[in-house]
Amino acid sequence: MFGHLIARATSRIAGGDALRRNEEWQAIASSYSTNVGLVILLLRPFPDFLRPFVARFLPPVRQMKQQLQSAKKLFTPIVEQRRTAEAANDPAYQKPDDFLQWMMDGVEDEQDFDPEMLAHHMLVLISMAAIHTSSITLTQALYDLIARPEYLQPLREEIQVTLQSGWENATKASLDAQRRLDSFMRESQRFNSIGDLSMHRIVKKSLTLSDGLILPEGTHICFPAGPMSRDSSLVANASNFDGLQWCKESTDRNALKSVHYDTAMDGIDDASPHRSQLTSTTSTSYISLSPAAMHFGYGRQACPGRFFAGCMIKAILSRILMDYDFKFENGRAGWRPANLYVGEHILPNIHLTVLLRKRKLDL
Repeated sequence: MFGHLIARATSRIAGGDALRRNEEWQAIASSYSTNVGLVILLLRPFPDFLRPFVARFLPPVRQMKQQLQSAKKLFTPIVEQRRTAEAANDPAYQKPDDFLQWMMDGVEDEQDFDPEMLAHHMLVLISMAAIHTSSITLTQALYDLIARPEYLQPLREEIQVTLQSGWENATKASLDAQRRLDSFMRESQRFNSIGDLSMHRIVKKSLTLSDGLILPEGTHICFPAGPMSRDSSLVANASNFDGLQWCKESTDRNALKSVHYDTAMDGIDDASPHRSQLTSTTSTSYISLSPAAMHFGYGRQACPGRFFAGCMIKAILSRILMDYDFKFENGRAGWRPANLYVGEHILPNIHLTVLLRKRKLDL
């Protein structure tokens, strides 16, 4: 469900209404990342020199090649139409403001202008970087909401205030004002990230660290983002899920009336110096970066699309929260399905059914 929703949302940013309305592209974009993931898992047991040979016999590889050719056929007329319009030098022509146009404007040689190359970039960046990761994040957040229904009322109260004109009229400012939902999303990601490791890099030349440790050329390095986000030396109350602890205002942090916290034990009372550290203006939002929040990367290499992803996830969750009641089909109160671990990757349990029912709102 989320894959299709996110495919529609990202397609408009990617290539305008022409892609958003194209059902074939929606299907390709939402399934390409699944095939990539399958290929990675299937090839991982084989040594590097055998992988190209084994890949020839994998059904997902053949499907990806077919999807790439289909995407090329979709992009070719769009690219040619835009190039023709630009070549005409019509002063009335306005370039589309979308990801495809940004790539066309940024090409450095004619090969990069090839529709197949543009289609490949679009599939990798949009399907893998946006649809796959955002779908997982949304699913994990929904599971946490079902397992912790006490958060529904304070979140819905906030949405009613911030989206008074309806979710369809949401603006970036109104979504940024959703401090409680933002905090809940960050806490959900802290416990259920898409992977425990981040910022994978290969050392290009031998490097000696300040403690004398030598990293030889070719060394694969990364950061344990998941464990660091649950490290008690970096985060107060690190082992407990507190969906509102990242809110800056005490009125938001105390909105969960039904839950009692022993602040003398968890160290997150308003007077605690640890609390001021947690609620600094630079390290508490869903998309902000810190040593305790490196799921989007860190520093100059951080994910540039996290701002769009954060707004999109909030918009979808706001719609679900306000318009639907939801529960696990066979789940008991307070139960949450365990995640699936595949190497370093963390996936939500997909072998269950979530029931949604249209809410009856009091007029």
